[in-house]
Amino acid sequence: MPEAPGALQSIVNKLLAHEPELYPTEEWDELLDIKIARIAFADVSAAQRPFLMAVKAGLHLWNDSLDASHTLSQELHSKEGSYWHGMMHRMEGDYSNAKYWFHQVGSHPNFSRLFSKLRERQETAIGTVGHDGLRAKLEQLLTADSWNPYLFIDIVELQVTTAHDTAAESVLKRIQSLELKLLLQSCSEQAGGGISLEFS
Repeated sequence: MPEAPGALQSIVNKLLAHEPELYPTEEWDELLDIKIARIAFADVSAAQRPFLMAVKAGLHLWNDSLDASHTLSQELHSKEGSYWHGMMHRMEGDYSNAKYWFHQVGSHPNFSRLFSKLRERQETAIGTVGHDGLRAKLEQLLTADSWNPYLFIDIVELQVTTAHDTAAESVLKRIQSLELKLLLQSCSEQAGGGISLEFS
């Protein structure tokens, strides 16, 4: 377990006020990034340690700190490490590399959890997306039979590089935020718990 679970939850509570950018250019909170980097873990098993490292990678990514997250995720030779790695490259704007790392993930339980949550929410804001291509791709993404991380990368790329649609930005950030929180929760549970997240 984390050396200071209260401090870890305090970091999470602060991050709950932040929705990660699709294409961040700097850390959201530099001081928070230092606090995340200083998280130490005591009395953890060898099996728990990779998941605790994955928690730190996810917290850095939530804080829009791509380099710090990347340093950790590239040391994690697991589906979770590849997942964080892929998300980081997607947020970095290296979309082909993001697809490579999602290919390394293969299937992941987070895909079905994410898709289920999105179906529950019945994302109605898609109708407000003005860009025809983006709206069509979002409809394809959310009406498919399962989550398609590659299509989501394509949609983010279209938004960031070409469309710049305000409504789409909002929808995509909500999806990305949910994806991140669900994966962070999963890593925390596999590490023995210690983080409480909200999914409202």
